[in-house]
Amino acid sequence: MPPKRPLHVLIAGAGVGGLCLAQGLRRSGIDVAVYDRDESVYFRGQGWRLTIQDDGAEALRDCLPAELFALCLATALRPATRLVVTDHRLAPRFAKPLPEPVPDRQFGVNRLTLREILLAGLDDIVHFGKTLLRYEETGDGRVTAHFADGTTATGDLLVGAEGVNSAVRAQLVPDAVVDDMGRMIYGRSPLTEETLHWLPEELVDTFNVMSGPGGVTFGAVTCRAAGDTGAAVAAHAPYARLTPIPHYLAWSMRGWSGAPELEGERFRRADGESLHRLALETLERDGWHPAAIRIVREADVAATFPVGLHSARPLPQWKSDTVTLLGDAAHAMSPARGEGANTTLRDAWLLRHALAEVVHEGTPLAVAKARYEAEMLEYGFEAVARSRERPLFHRGTR
Repeated sequence: MPPKRPLHVLIAGAGVGGLCLAQGLRRSGIDVAVYDRDESVYFRGQGWRLTIQDDGAEALRDCLPAELFALCLATALRPATRLVVTDHRLAPRFAKPLPEPVPDRQFGVNRLTLREILLAGLDDIVHFGKTLLRYEETGDGRVTAHFADGTTATGDLLVGAEGVNSAVRAQLVPDAVVDDMGRMIYGRSPLTEETLHWLPEELVDTFNVMSGPGGVTFGAVTCRAAGDTGAAVAAHAPYARLTPIPHYLAWSMRGWSGAPELEGERFRRADGESLHRLALETLERDGWHPAAIRIVREADVAATFPVGLHSARPLPQWKSDTVTLLGDAAHAMSPARGEGANTTLRDAWLLRHALAEVVHEGTPLAVAKARYEAEMLEYGFEAVARSRERPLFHRGTR
């Protein structure tokens, strides 16, 4: 039988997965509201480049209005052409060409650009500055979310999509275990015509890993949009508001030792200046290739930020008729293979269609939700296992 009331979905978290789901639910005629703890989409460091693969592209195509998916493609980054592994002096260890991507199924995007595209048209339903503290399942089959500012929101389903530190997961699956897999420093450096004159070919349009003394690894990815962002917006979705992003090098470093002043919580709260100094001093001390040192030296210091690496252990299917999880809140994984965002987008696609069955075909919410969770947990933790066992790169990564 159809539901007694129109379905109202609460999404905690305005990341890529939560916003993709919100767009899909809107297209399915389902009432939805999104709540995010950050003050805005620009509030904190969140990574630079995302690699969209088949599952992610299909989810975006399905959930977004056609003009916004077209905008994703029109603002895509130029693809990498090779996979390169070297030592810290750029002496080659391994290299291979990458297959030519299918343009509408494998492409790179700026993370901020993608989030801005996903936000387009959702201004009335996305609420920033809302930190979820807990939820309460009411006796009438509904759920109420309680926020740190004292406000509440009630709906038929709460979706925890607020990442690895999900408050929803902490209450829903209190015994969940997420392993700490280390730390990374992420940074951004300008990529100009002058940069391309001195940048070694091993670091141009490649996915690369440089390995150095003491287990330190460093990589820098060229991020150049294939077209003009302003022209793309004008041509496809004039109502979208996209931040112009100049070409840049997205770099990361992992595996350093020392720096006791940046351990634990102090690392997570470290400012860009402290993290940039640590990265630069590490590369200079250990005699890394001058290009790696110059990339970091010329970085936008304030744009340097810390990232914790996590890997979730398999979850049992929980017992709740009104609460579920999506993305890293369920199956956090290492970013090295580029599968995390794509798996999250697949979750959004799958949950959108499960909830559409509830509204349009009369499937009981508990049944549709259980089907979604069973499938999501299966493929999600298969991806987690791959990221643990073969952590370098997805075979088809672009």
